Amino acid sequence: MSKPRLLVVDDEEHIRFALHRWFEACGFDVDLAEDGDIAVGKCKSRNYDVITMDLVMPRMDGVAAISAIRDLDPHVPILVFSGYHEKASEAVETGATRTLAKPLTLHELEREVRSVMVDRRHPSRD
Repeated sequence: MSKPRLLVVDDEEHIRFALHRWFEACGFDVDLAEDGDIAVGKCKSRNYDVITMDLVMPRMDGVAAISAIRDLDPHVPILVFSGYHEKASEAVETGATRTLAKPLTLHELEREVRSVMVDRRHPSRD
């Protein structure tokens, strides 16, 4: 069975690398992007099982990245974690799967990542 693919998008290097170490130890194949532009480029060349997205970043912010990624893959779960409530609301309108308020623990983030992966595999039948 292949490892689930995770893309971590955050402009803060220490956050990217902490998440990289954590999720690799949890059995994920992890890619990193320091802004939305790089994230979109990675999504053009690789499919992901889930994406974690910061919102406030240089060059291309998270909302613009979510919109561009949705054009490439309308179904990939995108978890937004941010301390900016207004931007988080805009992200949901643009297509984010869930928003999580900072700060959160690595355990909480991992639980949410696994939850949206399960939801993607077993969508509700309304």
